This record gives sequence, structure tokens and C-alpha cells, in this order.
Amino acid sequence: MDSKKIVYAALAALIAIALIVLLIKIVSGAFTLLNGTFNTIIGLIVIIALVVIVIWMFRYASKH
Repeated sequence: MDSKKIVYAALAALIAIALIVLLIKIVSGAFTLLNGTFNTIIGLIVIIALVVIVIWMFRYASKH
């Protein structure tokens, strides 16, 4: 009877460890996705700013 309890306890521990590892991987993936999204947004803002600066330069040049 004791050997079954040990086997069940070992299986429960393995399942708990597997769930913790899975949770860590999911959270890590979420942070990676969030970081990629943040970098994409910053890149788009920089591109838009450059386009606005170029348009402003051409308008300024056409007036002077």
C-alpha cells in the first residue's frame, strides 16, 4: 500500500513541476510578444515622424 502512495506522490510532483514549467513558458512568451509589439509600435512612430519631417521640409522649401 505504501508503494502506491509513493508512486502517486511522485506522479503528482511531476505533474505539478510540469504545470509550473508550462506556466513559466507561457508568461515568458507573453512578455516576448509584448516586447515585440512595443518595438513594432515604436518603429511605426519613428517612421511616421520621419515622413512628417520630410513633408514639413518640402513645404518649407517650397515657401522659401
